[in-house]
Parts: sequence; C-alpha cells; structure tokens
Amino acid sequence: MKNKKLSSIALLLLLPLLLSACGSENSLPTVAEPPEDSTSPPSSALLGETEDFGQSYLDSFVFFGESTTYHLKNRGVLKGGTETKQVWGPDGGTVNLDGTIGSLVIRYPETEELLTLSQALSRKKPSYLLLCFGLNGAPQKLRGGAEAYKKCYRLLLDTVKQSSPETKVILQSAFPVAENMDMSAYSMTLDQLNGAIETINGWTLELAEEYGMKYLNTAEILKDEQGRLHMEYQSGDGYHLTREAYLLILRYIRTHGWK
Repeated sequence: MKNKKLSSIALLLLLPLLLSACGSENSLPTVAEPPEDSTSPPSSALLGETEDFGQSYLDSFVFFGESTTYHLKNRGVLKGGTETKQVWGPDGGTVNLDGTIGSLVIRYPETEELLTLSQALSRKKPSYLLLCFGLNGAPQKLRGGAEAYKKCYRLLLDTVKQSSPETKVILQSAFPVAENMDMSAYSMTLDQLNGAIETINGWTLELAEEYGMKYLNTAEILKDEQGRLHMEYQSGDGYHLTREAYLLILRYIRTHGWK
C-alpha cells in the first residue's frame, strides 16, 4: 500500500514535465536556445569583402529590378549618367516579381526596341546581372510564403540561365524603409514591414544558394540601429534613395566582388 502511495505521488510530480515535453492543446512551442559559443558558417553564396574591383568591374553590370534599382539611372551614378545603358526595365521603370516576369517586355536601352527579357539577354549576354526584388508588395509576399515568392523568382532565374548561361547573376538584398514611410496603405507597422523585407531577403539568399549564384547584402550598410533606412539615405518618401546612398551601394558592389 505504501509503495502504491509513493508511486502516485511520483506520477503527480512528473505530470507537469510530461505535459511540457509532449505539448498540450493550449501549450505554445518553445525554441531551444543555441549554445552561447555556437556560430553558423557564412553562406557560400554571400559575397564578402574584397579588394576594390574598380570601375571596369562596375561597368560590366546590367541592373534589373524594382524602382529602387531603376533610380540608378535617374540619379546618374553609372557610366553614361542619366543616359546609362546599364539599367534595364519597362517604360514604367519598375518591375514586379510575379508570374508574368518570364514574358516581361523591356525597353532595350542599346536600340530603344521593345524586347522580351529573354531576347535582351540573348542579345547582350552581360558579364554580370544584378537583380533586386523584395520591397514591392512585401506584406503580400510574406503572406504568400517562401515557396510562392521563390516560384516567381525561379521563373526569372530560369529565363536568365536559358538566355545567357555565361552571365554571372547576383541577387541583391531589398532595402529597408525609413521612419517617414507612409504606412497608411499597410496593415502593419514600419518595423513589421522592415521585418518582412528581412525575411524575404533570407528567401533570396536561399535562392542564390539553390542556383549556385551570389547574394549581395547591401541592405546592411543602409540600416540604422533600429534596422530602418537611415533618414539621410531616403529621398523624401521613406524608401527611394538619394544619390549619396547609391554611390555608397556602388562602392559596396566594387568592394564585395565576384571574380
């Protein structure tokens, strides 16, 4: 009888531990803390700091992406100034990363013809192609999830590989937004939006690893202590960049080169 009583007490003492280990209907999952001295090796896709690859390296790029990429042309920071032929896009300037990306028509700057992206790549065969996506529709992309985002990006990457297989493709991080960003059209806070952009950048890095391409984390030089775009780098709306910001980015590209 005494042994049965002791067994019952032991079971009562162990019950909270068993519930914690197995989970219950109302329990929340816990995340184990990593050891203090644990470090993850950097991704093989991440471009680290190098010597300055120089202006000729920068001149060998074609830039393609959202309006924050197209404004490289407006700011006149590339070879040819505002008449540069290094920035590609449709007549509207910005590109949306969606299911139509593979058949997108751009204004080919060499001849001013309207060409599909595939046709332009087959004709130009650039040495380097820098792609930058993730800010446009970031909340929707986050809700859609990693696979939906990657599916659209793969359409673009497959088009590039098929049209110009020797081109070295670099996937660039999307940029954070500043505290003066108008958030009235968003169902989230500024910091939640920057968190969404950061998550999408992580998905982009995974794509670079998947395709054997490179990832350029230029976002890191634009952030303040709160993970927001530095106010002095935004041009008035909280997300488009100043000329000085673009010069900083181009310097980063030159000093994080890919041979």
